[in-house]
Amino acid sequence: MHLILILILLGSFQTAGAQTQYAPGDWVSWRDFRGARALDASMHEVFVATAGGVLVYDISRSRWEDPAVMGYGAFESVPIDDALLVLYDERTNYLWVTTRDRLLRWNRGLDRWEIVREHVWPVGERPVNIGVSEQSLHVETIPEQVFGELHVPGTPIPDPVWLRYVRRYSGDRSSGNLFSDFGAPFGDTLRIRWRGLRSKVPIKDSELVSGVLGQLPAGLPMILPPRPYIWYPDGTLADEKNRTYPITDWLIDSWDVFWSTHWGAGIMRTELRGLRSELTLGGPAGNDIRALLPLDRELWLGGYNDGDFMGISVVENFGEQWRTIEKRHHSQIRSTMVEDMVFLNDRVWIATHDGLLSYAVKKRNWKRYDVQDNLQSQHVTALAVAGDNLWIGSDDGLAVMNTKSNTIVRIPNSAFELSKVNEMLITDGIVWVGTDIGLYKVDEQSHESAAVMLEGGVVTGPITELSSFGSDLWIAATNCVARLSADGETKTWQAATWLKMTTPLCIMASDPYVWVGTDGGLFRFEPEREAWEHYTRRDGLVDDRVQVLRVDRGDLWIGTAGGLSRYYYSRPGKPR
Repeated sequence: MHLILILILLGSFQTAGAQTQYAPGDWVSWRDFRGARALDASMHEVFVATAGGVLVYDISRSRWEDPAVMGYGAFESVPIDDALLVLYDERTNYLWVTTRDRLLRWNRGLDRWEIVREHVWPVGERPVNIGVSEQSLHVETIPEQVFGELHVPGTPIPDPVWLRYVRRYSGDRSSGNLFSDFGAPFGDTLRIRWRGLRSKVPIKDSELVSGVLGQLPAGLPMILPPRPYIWYPDGTLADEKNRTYPITDWLIDSWDVFWSTHWGAGIMRTELRGLRSELTLGGPAGNDIRALLPLDRELWLGGYNDGDFMGISVVENFGEQWRTIEKRHHSQIRSTMVEDMVFLNDRVWIATHDGLLSYAVKKRNWKRYDVQDNLQSQHVTALAVAGDNLWIGSDDGLAVMNTKSNTIVRIPNSAFELSKVNEMLITDGIVWVGTDIGLYKVDEQSHESAAVMLEGGVVTGPITELSSFGSDLWIAATNCVARLSADGETKTWQAATWLKMTTPLCIMASDPYVWVGTDGGLFRFEPEREAWEHYTRRDGLVDDRVQVLRVDRGDLWIGTAGGLSRYYYSRPGKPR
């Protein structure tokens, strides 16, 4: 009898394992790519190493490929964390990538990633060069503290003092099986094609197109960067706030396009015949994603990304074009610590830690609301839309705004004032309110409120998010997932049993699946079969802490503590 029960449970709880059931591209992820470090190029592609992953530009098609953030591996995904260097080997069709402690190989023909070696060089050593010779692959490292002292003001050419500290590791050109190369003749560097410190040499005028001259000290062309940036002869970019972005690498591709990477600004592409540039593919302005708002042509996203260079992000064109909204961009923006986003009456409404923001899409202007406008608190935590009314949850209660008149009315209820409002959902004239002390419902017209008694002890635990599909209300609480039917019946799935001891953080009900984000990955629940499936970084998810979910045109947007993922679950392997 016990054996039969175990078999039944195993059959109903299916865990995602190796990636063999998915095709490359089913998971696409984005991180903050503005920390761009290194470049290499083939005849048809440009490769970029960034703090967020590896980017590839298809020269012939004039477009970016999907970012390589979680590489598609033979058995599980390969995290491409903090890429430092890239080198393309045309003979083997491999792209080699070094991170802080790993050597990665991307077989471009098979589109497969592999961790080739780990912890070859000691902790505290930083890879600064990667090269290929007739039979061998080479990686050179120096102490991290030495690397921090190499950059002399006024020139992008590194101080050659690093040559005193270099260590070399060499191995087979195909396998990449590196070992310490103590007997390396360091005068042999001319027979090795290098990328890294050794490739940062002045550009010769003969390498530039006719009529374009290089500027001292590195022979870089004097170009016209996109607004609001200014270009200096040493390759540094400066914005309108006098913030500088040093050049970290450069090259000229086979089509006479000058590429440069700039720490903090990203990747710049310059047509040498016109000397006009564009900054491309910056990624989100911070990797913590807690709010997602899919619109017709844009996706707005935000999270706990406050501070210089951080903020709210807007993405267009399936991730190819990004905009950043910082506090310094408008006096009305006091905080970019974002909890929620909704769209109502041609305005994007954003819940922040310092007031409610609205952005008029057509007029392109910002407006902020706070306690002086009758909000319960400056710390706005949740938003919900009903007609022209915007319901506003905070850490000190509820309010509702008529967005036509911009008047705000506070909702009296001692329970809301005693506990933070975590989530709201409006169905059939009822405002469902999830708090730290349980679930409440508020009549949309009379504003009368009452506690909702649920089975399984859900009302005593914090409710993290609400979702609805059909007549059912789906509830994510810290200890379980629950479904409240129209007839008042409650069914619960305890996290300890069904969600592998994880804590549910968000929920998204759709047809035919219910998606649950937790601090230990993403779960997919199929109610008709009572079947659960678990996804983690092994499968391609950018981070295991899933904080917000949105279904958009049959795909799933996933906001995590470490970036943004899009899962093409309804059309696996689709050509893009």
